[in-house]
Amino acid sequence: MIDAIDTKDKWFLARHGRFTASEIGKLLSKGSGTEMFGKGALTYIREKAIEKMTVLHERPELDEVKSLLHGKAHEYPAYDMYVKTTGNFSMRYFGTDEPLFLFYDDNSGGSPDGLMGIDTTIHLGLEVKCPKNSNVHFDYLHFKDQWDLREYNIDYYAQIQFLMMIMQAPMFHFCSFDDRFISPQKKIKIIEVTPDKKFQDNLDIRLKMAIKMRDSIIAEL
Repeated sequence: MIDAIDTKDKWFLARHGRFTASEIGKLLSKGSGTEMFGKGALTYIREKAIEKMTVLHERPELDEVKSLLHGKAHEYPAYDMYVKTTGNFSMRYFGTDEPLFLFYDDNSGGSPDGLMGIDTTIHLGLEVKCPKNSNVHFDYLHFKDQWDLREYNIDYYAQIQFLMMIMQAPMFHFCSFDDRFISPQKKIKIIEVTPDKKFQDNLDIRLKMAIKMRDSIIAEL
């Protein structure tokens, strides 16, 4: 087991064996014919079954991925510019050193980058992305609404929709940040995302089926 338990260790332990908002989009992979899940979803479910049957000895090597390292390095500057741009000074930041994992049920959950509200009532959530490739941020700058995000990156859209389901939040902000752009106005793009009920219902159904399949894989051994 992980020896020194800190906030980040607890975060990794909470995710172990559970379906998470950052990867929930994988369950949208459709199978052929009457099969609900495609290859990508089945692989993800199998991974969660294996995690459920094993002990987490060390943190997964997420830190070795260059794009994730870039995102982590720029996440707080992104949050800082977001607050200054929107005036949402009461937005609480949950960065890479103090991540927060919130449960949807005992088998799933997610980690917001920021939350704003009173006590347990969340009025607004924040999801920050800091693309390593400036071409991606350039694409985001052209977005008009959440439907552009859904069409461009269904995984990010699913992540935010699931986070709203977890926190019963009426709105999330999708924030893309790239400080390599010269113009301050082009360094940041903020898109309002509201609950997509039909999409959320589909996610909930697929999650329930994924949990059953994960547990069936475990029970078969």
